[in-house]
Amino acid sequence: MTNEKDRCCETSTQDTCCSGAGVKTLILACSGGSNVGQISNQIMIELDKDGTGNAYCLSGIGAAMSGFIESAKAARTILIDGCPVSCGKKVFEKYGIKPSDYFIVTELGIEKTHDFSKLKEETDKVLNTLKTKI
Repeated sequence: MTNEKDRCCETSTQDTCCSGAGVKTLILACSGGSNVGQISNQIMIELDKDGTGNAYCLSGIGAAMSGFIESAKAARTILIDGCPVSCGKKVFEKYGIKPSDYFIVTELGIEKTHDFSKLKEETDKVLNTLKTKI
């Protein structure tokens, strides 16, 4: 593997990874090609903005980058999948990571479609529900 695998553990980002005092919550989300995938991703961004935790790279884990995997194992994680296909959960399981909190957007009242015209309204609905469960 290349040196890039451990970039998340550089001193400048130590507060978000690699265990130790001050580890923050990492928020990871599906960003699939449907409305619920995009809602998952937007919820991750909104939770980062409100200070719930730090948005984090699910693709880095899926790409088997050891620094990303170890950081997720060491942190409190919130994982948000869009639908029951559960791609994010499968990535976590592949590397032995257990999310602290796990949500599926379709189980929070949104139907999976390829209609992106209502993303703001649907995101707000799910975000309000999710905030009561974290």
